[in-house]
Amino acid sequence: MPNEIMITSDEEGVGTDVVRVGVLGTGAIAQRLHLPGYVDHPNAEVTAVCDVEEEKARAVADEFGAQNHFTDYRTMVESGTVDAVSVCLPNHMHEESVTAALDHDLYVLCEKPMATSVAEADRMIAAADESEGVLMINQSERFAPVYQKAIDLIESGLVGEVQTIRARFSHSGPEGWAPRSTWFTDADASGGGAMVDIGIHNADLVLSLVGDVDEVMAYTDTLDSDADVEDTAVANLRLGNGGLGTFEVSWTTDPEKIETQVVGTEGVLTVDKVAGTIAVDLSDERGRVEEIPLPEYRSPIARFVDAVVAGEDPPVTGEEGREALELVMAIYRAADRREPVAIPLEGGSE
Repeated sequence: MPNEIMITSDEEGVGTDVVRVGVLGTGAIAQRLHLPGYVDHPNAEVTAVCDVEEEKARAVADEFGAQNHFTDYRTMVESGTVDAVSVCLPNHMHEESVTAALDHDLYVLCEKPMATSVAEADRMIAAADESEGVLMINQSERFAPVYQKAIDLIESGLVGEVQTIRARFSHSGPEGWAPRSTWFTDADASGGGAMVDIGIHNADLVLSLVGDVDEVMAYTDTLDSDADVEDTAVANLRLGNGGLGTFEVSWTTDPEKIETQVVGTEGVLTVDKVAGTIAVDLSDERGRVEEIPLPEYRSPIARFVDAVVAGEDPPVTGEEGREALELVMAIYRAADRREPVAIPLEGGSE
């Protein structure tokens, strides 16, 4: 059984569920997103931090008010000091750390991509199925208000049947986001380059906005670095409804661009995530301009804690994380073979 969620009381004596959280890893994503997110949530308490460098683990634990620090994730998940964990480790360590936490019936939020292969993802999902805990994958882009609204508008039928989708995600690369994390350009540790790093966001957004992808063609290249992974990739998609799509990713662009355009039988929807805007051009209402209200932003960290406290399914399941990963792996296979690749992948898990 999972560790019992602690019950405390506020000043008025009202019971409050508090989730004790441990964070595996102290890199940029842990310190910029996960740890502040838990500190800001009224139902979460950071009780442990883990890093292979003890000095770093201790320093980050002190900064965010955690009473415990560890240098081995196995020790942390066995310690009884946490109910939930955030996995912010290099990609090749996701499977082993996630399954260890699930084996101890903990609630797990794993950074994207969930794994470096579909086979690893399948084993993680199997571990979640056997656990009293839950597994959520941090596909964070879908929670941006512009994308939450775009999903709602497309599902409402506003632009009609989707014919094409174009998605672009580009920035200056991991050197700008996490300059000390050299594993991003190590193929063994990361599982790939820009495609698996930020293309996984494109994959999740395409699947969230327009549904299944049946086939891909792709090219990847290293255009602006000496890394052993790609810094640029372009993919063509055959959608499940018969429509077409393209998406491109790059680590060579500054400023950052995160844009998606969906063309339907009744109009065009364009999202600029960096600008925080949605534009809709309907075929029968040309020239009409109307402000589109956006939902309030709620971070994936907050949504994870909310789901744990409520006993609900996580907002991004392991199965959804697997779908995005399979699309990315299909793109890599298509680029390697220089031929179309069908989804599901032949031979299943690679």
